[in-house]
Amino acid sequence: MSLFVYILYLLKYLGGFTNNKVDIEKQVNQFKCKQDELFCLEFSKKIITSKIKNQIVILKRYDKAKLDKIKDIIYSLNKYISEIENCTSINEAIGFEGTCARLYFSGISCLVPDEFKFDKRSKRPPKDPFNALISYGYSLLYNEIILALTQTGLNTHAGFMHQNKQGHAALASDLMEQWRCPIVDSLVMKLINNNLISISDFTFNEDTGGYYLSRKANNSFIKYYEEKIRSKNNYFKHAGYAMTFRQAIFFNIYELVKCLEDGNLDNFKTLTLR
Repeated sequence: MSLFVYILYLLKYLGGFTNNKVDIEKQVNQFKCKQDELFCLEFSKKIITSKIKNQIVILKRYDKAKLDKIKDIIYSLNKYISEIENCTSINEAIGFEGTCARLYFSGISCLVPDEFKFDKRSKRPPKDPFNALISYGYSLLYNEIILALTQTGLNTHAGFMHQNKQGHAALASDLMEQWRCPIVDSLVMKLINNNLISISDFTFNEDTGGYYLSRKANNSFIKYYEEKIRSKNNYFKHAGYAMTFRQAIFFNIYELVKCLEDGNLDNFKTLTLR
């Protein structure tokens, strides 16, 4: 079992402690592939396509009323998947990803209870309770992947899709795109639809203009997140056995490590919901 320490101060998530482990041979391969434009492009297209396919599954899963708007959004998302397959640059693919994200969240806003509806995705600070939950979940997931990358010896900051930026674990950001919907989005939708988190669990901070969970609800969210990350699934069928989401993240990273050895992504499988 991996160790993950959540740091809380004034009800806000700050980060996690990890042990630093460096595998120089793996990182040499990592930086070599980072300089390969075709490798980076194909990696980006795989990750982004997986993310959008997962967004489609989440929309279908919660569209109980079969809304025309959701149908139209899904049609557009599928169309953009085809466009991404023909992209010749990472920036072009990321552009489509951003468009799809806006479409996806406009659809999600139609599928949540009225008190959780929102205008658009907002991050720092989250401007509404739904965005507060999503952002908090993504922060936990981001640090989850940083821990996994660190334990496998890769450089967390040397990504293939996201640009280099001081203090940003770009590779963790790259890999987490495929896990957003399966782990965080599905968890948040479950919590608010089953009244496990209610609108009364949030407070508005006038100084920051953001919404934050109460201490009690914050602790509950972490508990639910842990239950989710430890739940078993069979999404990586080629593995031949069920694994928890936490194990699946490690499995996915080790597959990437093998691909970095020969600079070939054919055997790198991304997680796609069904």
